Amino acid sequence: MPVDIVVGGQGGDEGKGKICAYLASRGDYDYSIRVGGPNAGHTIFFNDKIYTLKTMPGGFVNKRAKMVLGAGTYIITDWLEKEIKLTGVQDRLLIDPHAVIIEPRHTAAERGDARMMGKIGSVGTGLGAAVRDRVDRKKLRFAKDEPRLKKYIKDVPELLNRALAKGSRMLLEGTQGMKLSNLHGEYPFVTSRDTTASTFLGEAGLGPKYAGEVYAVFKPYVTRVGPGMVADEIKDKKVLSRYHTAGREVGSVSGRLRRVGGFDMGVARRTVSINSATRLAITHIDLLEGADISRGVKSFTGQARKFLATLDKVCAVYPNPKVRLISYGPGLYDVLELK
Repeated sequence: MPVDIVVGGQGGDEGKGKICAYLASRGDYDYSIRVGGPNAGHTIFFNDKIYTLKTMPGGFVNKRAKMVLGAGTYIITDWLEKEIKLTGVQDRLLIDPHAVIIEPRHTAAERGDARMMGKIGSVGTGLGAAVRDRVDRKKLRFAKDEPRLKKYIKDVPELLNRALAKGSRMLLEGTQGMKLSNLHGEYPFVTSRDTTASTFLGEAGLGPKYAGEVYAVFKPYVTRVGPGMVADEIKDKKVLSRYHTAGREVGSVSGRLRRVGGFDMGVARRTVSINSATRLAITHIDLLEGADISRGVKSFTGQARKFLATLDKVCAVYPNPKVRLISYGPGLYDVLELK
């Protein structure tokens, strides 16, 4: 099928941006689509440069692909303009007219809400307030109302569906992860939206018949930047320091050090089931002892080998996904691709 989808299998921060960029660079995609808000970003190491993005699809690395922001995207215009310049996609960016502009009033309302900033752990971008206004049918500023974005505005559902009818291939990138889904996550410590493959399709203006491979991305451990459940949370500061430095476990939007805990088998199996995941992508394997990549996964020992063995239980869930990608470093091509 022509639309491959990338979803987060944990609490966000799994490395979806890198996986999307890798797939885009290796695949024959015509369009790279992103939905969601700027409350969750991703970091991509490409051509000796670090790209920290909050709105732009990771597929920007594929220079023949058009970048698309669907109606389910929430935009801070100043941030997006900087990312357009940074990634050089001025001539290949398309934005749905009904993508919502996060206004200063939304950001101020969220940052002034002690409960959201404290108990819930919002990063304070204003996404939650903008989503609330949309649900309440209050007056909003849409992308079509923003003069600075006028040249990028297109009827995204019509354009994408027409392209699919002609055989185009697309990569759809969502944000955050299963634990943060407003519908299926660990309420109330969740985000303002659902974070599953089905919702990503709808937010892009696409129907379910087009779904192709669904990549669920996992780390060998779980992280969160705010409050909420973290099983087997690591408290040892020396151990945490390695994750925060070698693993770069610092929020790309919040700047906060991430909490770290053990791999949650229940959440992983739920991710596969609800998203109909067909492929697994594993990141940060290099933080485990025994991840010697010199001869591929056959050379893995110790913790790395044990972790990969536990994934058999994840792959046992219908539709029985296979481990296809294993990232062993920050570079875009630091990836083992399994057949």
